[in-house]
Amino acid sequence: MNNIVLSGRLTADPELKYIDKGQSKVAVCRFFLATEDPYGKTSFIPIIVWRNYAEAVANYLTKGQEATVVGKIQSRQDKENNRTFIEIYANEVKYGPKVSAEQA
Repeated sequence: MNNIVLSGRLTADPELKYIDKGQSKVAVCRFFLATEDPYGKTSFIPIIVWRNYAEAVANYLTKGQEATVVGKIQSRQDKENNRTFIEIYANEVKYGPKVSAEQA
């Protein structure tokens, strides 16, 4: 089973892009979630959201806003630089209240 639930705050506004998939374009949204463990260590987790849900997330979430992400862990290989990246592919994103510019 590959399930993960993370809560934290966005480190920046989400980035929305469209990638070519044959004869259509697919929306993909990427953002980083700052999470804190029980010992006070902060991790910055890359979150990926696809398709129509990606557009909704990009339109609503902003830097500093709280969010809870439900998804799966996905690894990606960069063979050119011999690196492996771990990302979270979100199935669900729960939005916290918006924050003012001063709070972000």
